[in-house]
Amino acid sequence: MPSASSPGKTSLPELLAPAGSPESFRAAIAAGADAVYLSGKRFGARKYAANFSDDEIREAIRLAHAHGIRVYVTVNTLIHDHELKGVADYLVRLYAAGVDAVLVQDIGVASLAREIVPDLALHASTQMTIHNADGVLWAADQGFSRVVLARELPIAEICTIAEKTKRSGVGLEVFAHGALCYSYSGQCLLSSVIGGRSGNRGMCAQPCRKPYTLVTGDRDGYGRPKRIRELPTAGHYLLSPKDLCTYPYLPELVRAPVVSLKIEGRMKSPEYVAVVVSTYRRALDAIAQGNWKPSPAAEQDLLLAFNRGFTRGYLLGDRHGTLMARGAPDNRGICIGTVVKQDGRNGTVTVRLNGTLVPETGDGLLFSDPAKGQEDWGFLLNNIPLATGGKTITFGIPRPVAPGSSVSVTSSRDLEARARQIIVHASADLMRRVPVDLRISVDDGGHISMEGRLETGSGKEVRVSYQPDFSLVPARSRPLSCDQ
Repeated sequence: MPSASSPGKTSLPELLAPAGSPESFRAAIAAGADAVYLSGKRFGARKYAANFSDDEIREAIRLAHAHGIRVYVTVNTLIHDHELKGVADYLVRLYAAGVDAVLVQDIGVASLAREIVPDLALHASTQMTIHNADGVLWAADQGFSRVVLARELPIAEICTIAEKTKRSGVGLEVFAHGALCYSYSGQCLLSSVIGGRSGNRGMCAQPCRKPYTLVTGDRDGYGRPKRIRELPTAGHYLLSPKDLCTYPYLPELVRAPVVSLKIEGRMKSPEYVAVVVSTYRRALDAIAQGNWKPSPAAEQDLLLAFNRGFTRGYLLGDRHGTLMARGAPDNRGICIGTVVKQDGRNGTVTVRLNGTLVPETGDGLLFSDPAKGQEDWGFLLNNIPLATGGKTITFGIPRPVAPGSSVSVTSSRDLEARARQIIVHASADLMRRVPVDLRISVDDGGHISMEGRLETGSGKEVRVSYQPDFSLVPARSRPLSCDQ
């Protein structure tokens, strides 16, 4: 689907942004999203995000449609029987509010929607684990207009699926950036088993981000384990995947037969949404004009926004260990160097830089001592680093650190300021232009008539006719000039 903000040469897929709160929603609009997905207070797969009340959903739809942007609401948890009436009422309210589509996992909810709001567009959530042409054709038969494909599919298989289902009328959507699940999409039961919190009910406790020990052993005559012993591993977070990042490979995704590129992140901050969405927006628009190449500065911004290490994902061919971040489950930032000296008398540390990124006052720093494994610690830099010759800097720290420890910048005050600037004052190159055809006429009596039409983000044409309750009168002392 071409982006309205990109009148260039190449047809672009939709850029679909996450919004876990009204603040993130406004960030997504300001950053140039074509569409935004969000959840109400119930029935969404991110129960612990701030999410949206019914009034906030209506206001979000009004704001988005005024900018030509589509809004999709997630109703993508598995539903208990006693919740069916509540879901039915909710679907009717969403339809009345003008939502452009709902994302669904439970086929009972899809059946209910077809019956009570047949004109409400349905998107099959990635939680449905649709991963082949038969699944897409089944979704078409069930009334879905779009399928969010399982994240385990490579582009080659997506192309095959698209070819086999091209007459179905179902669009294909893929994830382009953000967190990955360890399990097959929609099939993880580990959170339910360990903590009684089902990911399919929106309550995933993220057990894949916990430390584990790999063990082996023998079995006795009854099949019970015995002589259990620990096996050495490169890290303790054995189930923790890296984050997906397709930014350097966007031309390949633009050429792929997909209608939407989805950014994960409904649990992330508005600043994260602003940085990631604006980065992909500018890249896609440049690709449409035929003059894009990956920007090292943009890649640095994506890393500083949040990363557990980046992977191309199954989508672009990564497999096995290249998908995993077994050393740590949280934000890694950018490693800027190594501690070469620590002065306990004046509480300073000297760091040898390995690149051009130098921390500034207000940045978040993380120290990792390889000799102590998981004992990372960090703080917000509250003093100005001093260059001490060559590629070393010295700055104050609140506690001792061992030489040889790595130093990473995990948050950037400058990047956060630029993100807030996007949210408050969106750049002209990020704003979506809404095509408007307007005719204003004034008759001999001074009566004004306005007639026009515009196209919404979902492609619907809206016609407007308006006659104000006042009239123009002839100028008595100072006529209007051409400049006025």
